Amino acid sequence: MSAFRSILQMFPEAKQPDQVKPEEYDYFTWYRDPAADQFIGFSKSALSDREKELLSIILTPSAVPPSGPAGKWLRFLSEENAKCPYEPGKVFRMVQYISDSPFQTEGEQALHYVFSDVAIVIQTDEYSGVVIEPQTEDTLALDELASAAQAIENDLEMKVTFFAGSFHSSGANTKTMLEMERAWFERHIPFESKRSVLSLFDVMPINLMNRFSDFEKDTLFAAIFELFDQERDLPKIIQSFVENLSNVSSTAKLLYMHRNSLQYRLDKFSEKAGIDIKTFNGGLIAYFACLEWNQRISNNEDWSL
Repeated sequence: MSAFRSILQMFPEAKQPDQVKPEEYDYFTWYRDPAADQFIGFSKSALSDREKELLSIILTPSAVPPSGPAGKWLRFLSEENAKCPYEPGKVFRMVQYISDSPFQTEGEQALHYVFSDVAIVIQTDEYSGVVIEPQTEDTLALDELASAAQAIENDLEMKVTFFAGSFHSSGANTKTMLEMERAWFERHIPFESKRSVLSLFDVMPINLMNRFSDFEKDTLFAAIFELFDQERDLPKIIQSFVENLSNVSSTAKLLYMHRNSLQYRLDKFSEKAGIDIKTFNGGLIAYFACLEWNQRISNNEDWSL
């Protein structure tokens, strides 16, 4: 039995959002179970301080659950048999967001200002949420989302990362596609610190690479990992070079390196690894090796084989 169901049994007076009238939400203290992606509320007078402390260990304290269209979408995303709020054929996308600090009233207002009036902003916890955005003439391009993220950071001192999913036509597979996008973003975001906006094309490489078994990756990247372990700045150099379309001059400028120094490091890498990273296939293998190396370093895993 899940922790969420166990708590419902332990506290019979606990309520889920659909058991409370929206106008009475403020009379409850709300928590969210990240695993079940569901909310549970307790009457503000029903819990002792000790019980609140214990619940905060198991669950995540949450703002008042959304109601109206946002509430319908939250139920669709979190409940097994909930109906999609859009009629079949409606074209929309889901934009996920996460911040390095809690969203207060000003932060939520900023999100509503960024997106069009027809977009639905759904705050799932203090730090993150999703936006359901129908496709219209006002739909933001990726560079416009990046500008919005920069404005929020400048005005509110909050670093926000957006993940813009693909446009979907609502239908039988809508929930499966949205769940896939949420999973891809959750797996990718721990390794992303530079960009304020991501698309499916940005997270695709690491998700494709993770389909390989550990044995396959260990075998494929063994020689490269040995070089990375000897020169800890090398992964950043190789990744930047591939991302800059194998352009030595622009990569040297990005890394504040002399062009000749960068060329020497690249040539030595190709020679020792036995990979010509100036070719498409060689660059692709080297890039995947960088992604895997970064994951293992972030997870404090031993790279050795």
